[in-house]
Amino acid sequence: MRTAFILASVSTTSLLASGAWAQNWIDLVNQTSTRLVAPTSMVVNDNLEKDFGWGDFDQDGDVDIAVMRKFPGSIQGGFPNLLLMNEGGVLTDRTDEYATDSDEPGYNGFLDATNDREVEVVDVNGDGWLDLVTCTTMSDQVNDILGQPRVYINKGNDGQGNWLGFRFENERIPTLFAKNGSSANPRFCDLSVGDLTGDGYPDLFFTDYDTPETSGTICIDLNGDGDTNDPGECQQSPGESSSKDYDNKFLVNWGNDPNGPGPGHFYDSTNTRMTSSQLASAFGNATFMADMNDDGVLDVVRVNTLTGGQNVATLYNKTEALQGLSFSGPDQAVAGAPYNIDAADLNNDGKMDMVVVDDSKDKFLINTGNGADGFANFTSYTINDSVTEFGNTVHCADLDNDGLADVVICDVDADLPPFCPNSGRRAKIYRNTGGTPSNNMLDEIGQVIPNGSLTSTYDIAPVDLDGDGWLDLVVGRCAGIQIWMNVPPIALSYTYPDGIPTSLVPDEPATFTVQTSIIGGGQIVPGSMKLFASVDGGPFSDSLMTDLGAGLFEATVPATACGTGVKFYVSGDLTNGPVFNDPPGAPAEFYLATAIDRVETVFADDIEGDVSGWLVENASGASGGWEAVVPVGTANAGQPAAPSEDASANGTMAWVTQNGSPGGSAGLADVDGGPHVLTTPAFSLDGQDGIVSYYRWFYCDDAGAVGADELLVEISNDGGASWTTVETVTTNAGDWAYNEFLASAYVAPSANMLVRFTIDDSPNNSVTEAGVDEFHVEALICDGTGCIGDLDGNGVIDGADLGALLAQWGGSGNGDLDGSGAVDGADLGALLAAWGNCP
Repeated sequence: MRTAFILASVSTTSLLASGAWAQNWIDLVNQTSTRLVAPTSMVVNDNLEKDFGWGDFDQDGDVDIAVMRKFPGSIQGGFPNLLLMNEGGVLTDRTDEYATDSDEPGYNGFLDATNDREVEVVDVNGDGWLDLVTCTTMSDQVNDILGQPRVYINKGNDGQGNWLGFRFENERIPTLFAKNGSSANPRFCDLSVGDLTGDGYPDLFFTDYDTPETSGTICIDLNGDGDTNDPGECQQSPGESSSKDYDNKFLVNWGNDPNGPGPGHFYDSTNTRMTSSQLASAFGNATFMADMNDDGVLDVVRVNTLTGGQNVATLYNKTEALQGLSFSGPDQAVAGAPYNIDAADLNNDGKMDMVVVDDSKDKFLINTGNGADGFANFTSYTINDSVTEFGNTVHCADLDNDGLADVVICDVDADLPPFCPNSGRRAKIYRNTGGTPSNNMLDEIGQVIPNGSLTSTYDIAPVDLDGDGWLDLVVGRCAGIQIWMNVPPIALSYTYPDGIPTSLVPDEPATFTVQTSIIGGGQIVPGSMKLFASVDGGPFSDSLMTDLGAGLFEATVPATACGTGVKFYVSGDLTNGPVFNDPPGAPAEFYLATAIDRVETVFADDIEGDVSGWLVENASGASGGWEAVVPVGTANAGQPAAPSEDASANGTMAWVTQNGSPGGSAGLADVDGGPHVLTTPAFSLDGQDGIVSYYRWFYCDDAGAVGADELLVEISNDGGASWTTVETVTTNAGDWAYNEFLASAYVAPSANMLVRFTIDDSPNNSVTEAGVDEFHVEALICDGTGCIGDLDGNGVIDGADLGALLAQWGGSGNGDLDGSGAVDGADLGALLAAWGNCP
């Protein structure tokens, strides 16, 4: 029996077609003309403030949108709202059909002139259908039916499965009063929803502001006819009298409480659950609910702007019996001049972070875990590409399907002009570049939407309109509503369920499976799935893969003689795209498999014993150099900086850059200056090829930024006279990472080979750490028999070979048939299975 010894781990390669993605990280195309059906007066140059709420209202599998419309700014003036239903990827105005029902005679739901600043989409009564809750503002001049928040109940389907739309039910939210008990309509600016009490039903939290900075009579030419004489084009922005002053409001869902009217009805908890100081608000501009300290219950985060504690702060919900009955805080996350916020796990560490829109530069806050008080701590990063200017609505969503939440920030201020038709600013779309958090992590890369089409923007809804799995953008501007469709890249993705062969049985072909996945539509062209192979340096020739069905193919690597190699790559065509190769740079890039009889460990060091053969060259005048120690872990901004243990299963030691002290700061023992160079003992691969493997650690808090530090790995075949780069490590893995490579892929194997690891923090402007452990070299051996287990090369596996293997038991040698580093039971089993004459 003969087998291939080495099989690379499963890998995935996604190959993008050329086109817009070559210039932009997402490809957005304006399809408003074919994706929006609504009266022109409602969606083109209406010069109104807009807020979007979205969800599958009619449960047909598509995302629908509710549009709240009001006179711009902190100004009176209500306007009808708009219900856009998704009909086959086309947003269609169905306000008249589905959003005019009301339980109040004389009122018409969305067609009422309410001054709605915000809408939230949530199932308030637990019937499985999404309802709408609105947030009204600046409505002193109207009655409470128009001037107070509303609940629009989703009526679900009739008996024939036809959707019935929404109904405004006035009694769902009781008439609210000012904090002194006086009758007054609120000046709410935002609303968050979530189950604060733990009864399974969502509660409501409103933020309120007082006298706006805008005042007097404000006139805007809404219809663009050159004057402001038309009805509704001039509105008032009055100050607030103390008798009508609100603070924030916490409304509790009655749920199944037997004393209440039923789920989806709310009552004002006044200051019985949150204290008056917790509800205090001089200019409450934004709020969201999230579990900020990972204790299993929702907390409330709110923004207070302009006066009286200008900050973003969290009201922490108590747990167990006190959940929803008592809160701690407000606990400040950041001060400054915050205006709006959104929450997302920006660095995918399982903790909720924030994006803060500020009157100065915008920022994001990384949640670094709880302090001794049980509250979340944050590290603040200013977004480098932001500018010092007003902004407002912000949303976090993964626009490019890379698993990271990107960020859109709109520009029109909620309070101060200029408003419409031109704010003099534009929205920003930031790509989350991942890696260790830094000021560059949110990066505005190119114009994914032309800057001119982002001016004077109130809200942007990231929604998948056409069901292709890619979020599109519905943009609400002074200029109306535009729809930008996210065109997926055309790609053919390859994965290898059983791995990619890196070694071959001499003179025998080898097969492996290729799983394909199509991105962006199209089909694989029949007969195009091929393996291109070059045997022992010859020209590449192709062979068809076998179609196994369901996108799975089988490829065959051709046979070659022992000691020679086969370069190969896979290739396929799509009906709507070009040729897709893996590796992408083929044929200049390729996979390599070498025909061998066995592997033999020629050097192995787990750094647990004498390391005097290693060469350490730490730069003079610098700190943080290489040393072999039991690692002491450090963390920076919630991320592992230095390893807390070695990479060995049973060991304790590793090479690291200046071991820190227990409990010490990451910046006190990291790499400062350099370069610091660690070079292995010499090893021989004379007359044979070999696999070099090791575990490495790398951390840099500027990873991903231009000029950031990196770990350089090089190999030499002339005793260090010259060096060839093997890899440049720039990504923080947060753990020990394994790497292996074929020596001959970089240099001609020789008797005097070295590998070195170089780390440098010049200039000294970052927290940087590195480590190396479990360095191994395994020779690829040709015995001449092409027969596994034939240790003496006589063409027969017999007692002599068995005796030789047993003599090496527990150590290394040519009896290590599977290349594990030790002769053990697996090798004995392989020898006995091959007993007898070689094939």
